Amino acid sequence: MRKIITIIIFSICILKAFAQPIITSSVLPVKGDTIILGLDTILQPPGSAGANVNWDFSYLVQHILSSRIYVDPAVTPYASKFPAATLARTDAIGSLYTYWKNVGNNSTYFGYVEPAAGTDQNYDSIPVNYYTFPINYNASSVTNFYATTNPGNIKGAGKYYFNADGYGTLKLPHRTVTNVLRTKSVLYIGDSTINSYSLTKEYAWYSPNQKDVLLVISSVLLNGTLHRKYVFFDNHFSTGISALELSNSVHVYPNPSNGILKVELENNNDKNTIECYDYTGRLVLSREINEQHADIDLTAFGKGLYVIKIKSSTYEIVKKVVVE
Repeated sequence: MRKIITIIIFSICILKAFAQPIITSSVLPVKGDTIILGLDTILQPPGSAGANVNWDFSYLVQHILSSRIYVDPAVTPYASKFPAATLARTDAIGSLYTYWKNVGNNSTYFGYVEPAAGTDQNYDSIPVNYYTFPINYNASSVTNFYATTNPGNIKGAGKYYFNADGYGTLKLPHRTVTNVLRTKSVLYIGDSTINSYSLTKEYAWYSPNQKDVLLVISSVLLNGTLHRKYVFFDNHFSTGISALELSNSVHVYPNPSNGILKVELENNNDKNTIECYDYTGRLVLSREINEQHADIDLTAFGKGLYVIKIKSSTYEIVKKVVVE
């Protein structure tokens, strides 16, 4: 009897060890969320697909400490292009805006605007059903959409290819995460035979226990030329203090504001730099602060969404405020 019990326990442990992750809509961020990520500007190979894969990305280099900020589309400058979207995400403080609608188990993608490059891609008439939850290993789909891409006048029907192509263990620069699922998303528009096309390829790694991505490797080709590439990865501070604890120790108020803001840093024993960016990603104000309190005046820069960065030698905290 004891031997049978031992065998059963051992079998359960084996099954748990090789359990496949299931990703639900709980990973989707909502308005008000800010996800801190490291940005490696060198495009990396995504590694292998398959079961029980060990993906080693411990070598990634944080060239830029970045963020994904989720807001109401109405506070962004391009909301009129995507009237059906109910959620906007700005990457790297205004360098890229993407527009979404998350309802139930569906996440729908409406397109993006890249202000500095002067490019945009709009799927509003027939958007992309980007994710349908729950997602498990080998889930796949092919859907049609319609897109307009500028510049390049790339218009017409497109196809979206989705596949959850692997699961296993993901090793990042600061930590290792087990029970991770990888998704592969490919958006194709146009006709490559006449060199007039857009190809977006994205690999993303998710944990059932964490919002947003652990790692994303993305590239965009426009007319055969590499237009955009990036590697975002989960950034956990090596100080032993969580990002949430750090963020909760900094207060920027009132929000919304008339442009006069107060910044409060609890137990500040470090030299900090405060940087303020407008919704286009333009730096409008920068100053050092050695005290626990500081005042910021943004009235000269107009109404809209602003991103406040508080940086020290060991951390960086991002807050967003609306000036009305």
